[in-house]
Amino acid sequence: MPLRLLAGTDGADRAIRWVHVSELEDPTPWLKGGELLLTTGMAIGRTPSKQRAYIRRLAEAGLAGLGFGVGFSYARVPKAMITIANEAGFPLFEVPYAVPFIAITEAVFTRLLAEQYDVLQRTVDAEHAMTRALMEGQGVTGIATSLAVAIRGWVLLLDLHGIPLAATSRAAEQRAERAWDELRTSRPEGAGFSFTLVDRGHHIWIQPVGAQGRVEAFLAVGKPESLSQLDRIVAAHALSLFAIELAKSRALAEAERRLQGDSFDSLATGALSEEEAAKELARFGFERDGRVVVVALEGPSPADLAYAAEDHFSRSGGGFLISRHESGVHLLVPSGSERDLPELAKALTIRAEADVRAGAGSAVPVTDVKRSLREASYALQVCRLERWDSAGFDDLGTYRLLLSMAEPDALRAFADSLLAPLDAYDRDHHGDLITSLRAFLQHNARWEQAAADLFVHRHTLRYRIRKVEELTGRDLSSSFDRMEFWLAIRARELLATEAAS
Repeated sequence: MPLRLLAGTDGADRAIRWVHVSELEDPTPWLKGGELLLTTGMAIGRTPSKQRAYIRRLAEAGLAGLGFGVGFSYARVPKAMITIANEAGFPLFEVPYAVPFIAITEAVFTRLLAEQYDVLQRTVDAEHAMTRALMEGQGVTGIATSLAVAIRGWVLLLDLHGIPLAATSRAAEQRAERAWDELRTSRPEGAGFSFTLVDRGHHIWIQPVGAQGRVEAFLAVGKPESLSQLDRIVAAHALSLFAIELAKSRALAEAERRLQGDSFDSLATGALSEEEAAKELARFGFERDGRVVVVALEGPSPADLAYAAEDHFSRSGGGFLISRHESGVHLLVPSGSERDLPELAKALTIRAEADVRAGAGSAVPVTDVKRSLREASYALQVCRLERWDSAGFDDLGTYRLLLSMAEPDALRAFADSLLAPLDAYDRDHHGDLITSLRAFLQHNARWEQAAADLFVHRHTLRYRIRKVEELTGRDLSSSFDRMEFWLAIRARELLATEAAS
């Protein structure tokens, strides 16, 4: 004899967690929610108001439904209970006298056991698939793909800069920015956290990936439906596999960085022949017979800067070498890669989350890396002086004339030959001849603008410039003399920048 659903059709798909039999007037203090309650109606009350209150209590407690056994206290289910159950969307079904409650209990328990076994089997299958992807060298992409299949959703793995390491679908890619924004603003300190959010109809669960308190990345899994117990179990297993893969990649990357640094040093010292240099660069993806360029970088810590540069160039393709040093990073890239130097500085600034400056040398044969390195260092020095984000050696204009005097003593002698008399006057008279001369030259001999910059009257500035001419024997109405003074001042600034670096 079949059971008959009398009310609450809208809630008929509720999950049943357990089955419980009770004849109490209010059984809810002994229930957790999700139970299917069975009763013969002994304690529901004889009045419609009590019967409605009974159904309301069950619905508010989050029960899955009520099975009402007829033929005991009631010949049929009271109409008041059916009415209020329909209003609340609470499933209410009639249990004929001939159907024992134990039969319902056994049927539900059999179904729950089958579902739990199915979850266990799917979990084991998913864990095997993800582990196989790890063992076969498919990397984080293979693990993410297996996880996405298991949860029937999508998977997104973000690095510590918010850049996707793996994204299994367009839905994952579209939510990368939102997930990263949420991580930046909402995640607590430490490695032990997780949170959920809803974005454009998808439920997303985010957790850190790492081990021993060190966060390596962030895992986000999502789907249109709420994540199930299976989804969370499988995703938790994936976290450990991602941590293993990322730790392995980190160890390999450290070895690769040391090898790259040694190779760069060998090239920069000119210790290799042309054939040896070509073979060495071929190991790192450089084409034979190609010209190369050195890029000097400074910004955050050399370790963070090297990581950001490595991440950037590994995504763009082509050969590259990275060498850390005390104050920054040197890159060796194929000729042409430096043409987008401003974009490179901007990209590394975003990845490193700190300002990055970049200076590039000239394109040279593989045997002349030392010259490109020297020029890149000069270009970076000028960037520091002028507060530029980036510059190539070819962009330095008249600075190249000064930088060609590679010996600091030569630069210093050139500057002192013009400026020493002014130094002596300023020292003895507490004057501002050097400062006034710099402002005068920067404003192209425009008296009003230079005086305003110095916060002095133009007559005061005229007096100081005449004193400069008197002490040096030069004529500042002459463009040649003005250029020499400008070069001398710049030479000193370059020397001061080099000393501070």
